[in-house]
Amino acid sequence: MQLVLSPWAETFDCFIRSIRERAIIAAPFIAEKPLRKLASQLHKENHAQFSLLTNVSADSLLQKTLDTKAIAGFCKSFPETTVHHLPGLHAKVYIADKHTAIVTSGNLTANSLHRNFEYGIRIHDPVTVEKIADDLISYRNLGSLLSIEDLDHLTELSGVLRSKYANTINSARAGFKKEFEDQLEAIDESLRKLRGRPGESTNSIFTRTLLYLLNKEPLRTRDIHPLIRNIHPDLCDDRTDRVIHGIHFGREWKHRVRGAQVDLRRKGLIELVEGKWRLVRRE
Repeated sequence: MQLVLSPWAETFDCFIRSIRERAIIAAPFIAEKPLRKLASQLHKENHAQFSLLTNVSADSLLQKTLDTKAIAGFCKSFPETTVHHLPGLHAKVYIADKHTAIVTSGNLTANSLHRNFEYGIRIHDPVTVEKIADDLISYRNLGSLLSIEDLDHLTELSGVLRSKYANTINSARAGFKKEFEDQLEAIDESLRKLRGRPGESTNSIFTRTLLYLLNKEPLRTRDIHPLIRNIHPDLCDDRTDRVIHGIHFGREWKHRVRGAQVDLRRKGLIELVEGKWRLVRRE
């Protein structure tokens, strides 16, 4: 283990050069310059698989601390790249193959690499690196996969958002403020759609999340609900009830969690023992 102090740009360069087969990068903020450096130091014939895990929010798009255009460009240059959006992601972790993991306070931005006072550790123990990679993959599986088309759409929306924001700042007219708020809502609506697209239903997200939670410890249903709501606040809207023929049957998202529990139990993956749900361990 080695300590990583600021500036850590040279450490990042060493990280890039060490990638052979795969890299996992988790960071809420991802900017153009570090991605360009990453691409420039990799040979085009490098067929390593890249996994980017980030947190897309209206604020990060507005401030351009998350550059979806640059991410899309990197994906086009390295088609083996996958990008996942996980609301609430705050981890900053960089993994190269099975030999190196950097756990740090630093995002993938120029300020982080060159100017901010960051701190972290670089780990070379293969067992620990593999465990960190597994944990990040479990985080990734809670998120939503973004296509290049999704990234391009978010880039377009963020450009309009920044334009509306500039108009709002520079004008006291209420109309501009309303337009900006409408564009902010359009961003949020697009992010909600990314979380509930066909083939990636809310139920399947809740199913993966249940497996993630129960892998840690057995849980009662009443304890599962707040944990899922903490992980997926965007999917757990207490304002929406399940209504059948005019009769209210409780919160819609809780019914979806229940559906995921039933499906996992039917498949023999989880079981209810003494009031607690737990994974079915197979020898």
